[in-house]
Amino acid sequence: MADLLFSDAPGIVELMPEALARRVRAAAKPTRYRDRQLIHARGDRQRGLSIVRSGAVSFGNAGDDGSYVTTTVMGPGQSFGEFTLFGGLPRTHDATAVGATIIDSLDHARLNRLLDEAPELWRILMIATTKRLHDALELLDDFRRLPLPALTAKLLLTLPPSKEDPALVECNQADLAFTLGVSRVSIGKALAQLQQANLLVLGYRTIKIRDRAALKSWLAKHRVLSPVASY
Repeated sequence: MADLLFSDAPGIVELMPEALARRVRAAAKPTRYRDRQLIHARGDRQRGLSIVRSGAVSFGNAGDDGSYVTTTVMGPGQSFGEFTLFGGLPRTHDATAVGATIIDSLDHARLNRLLDEAPELWRILMIATTKRLHDALELLDDFRRLPLPALTAKLLLTLPPSKEDPALVECNQADLAFTLGVSRVSIGKALAQLQQANLLVLGYRTIKIRDRAALKSWLAKHRVLSPVASY
C-alpha cells in the first residue's frame, strides 16, 4: 500500500549539481535505521535537515481512535525538516523507516555553514519546499472539493503503469481506499461509477484505464484540470 503514497515532489539531491551533492553528503552525518524504527516523533523540536540516502521514510500520525494514518512516503534524494529550520516549527508527523534506511542529517549549524559557503543551496531548498507545499495545498483542495470518483480518477492517472501493459495500474480497492482515507465500500462505488462510464476495467489487483486521454477529458468536464498531488 505504501507504493501509492510515495511523494512525487523533486528531491533536493536530483536538483543539485554533482559537486554540490558530494559536498552536502560529506558534511552530513549518516544514521542507519532498521525497518519500522522511529526516526522522529510528532512534536519534536530538534532542528535539522534530513536527506534520505537509501530506503524510505513513512510519515503519519495516530488518530484518537487508535488508528494510524500514513500521509506520505519519501524515497532516496528527498528531504524533510525544512520547517524546523526556517520556521522554528515542531515536527508535524511521526517519521518511521520503511525497510533498512540510511538518513544523512545536517544540524542547524552545519547547514548554515553550507548555505554560507554554497548559496545556490538556498535556491534548491526553495524549489523543493515550494513544490511540496504546492502539492499539499492542491491535495487539500481536492479532498475538500472533489467527489470521490473524480478524486479516484486523478489518483489513478498518477500511478505508474504496469511493465507488462501500459494501460494497467497494479493496485486493488484496498490500496486506493487506504490512500484516500475512505472505506472499501465507498471506493468500490466510485470505481463502479467510472467503470459504468466506460473509463475503467476492474480486474484482480489491477485496474485498466481504457483511454488516458478520455479519462483526462472526463476530469476536465468536471473542472478538474490539475493532477492529484501527494505530500
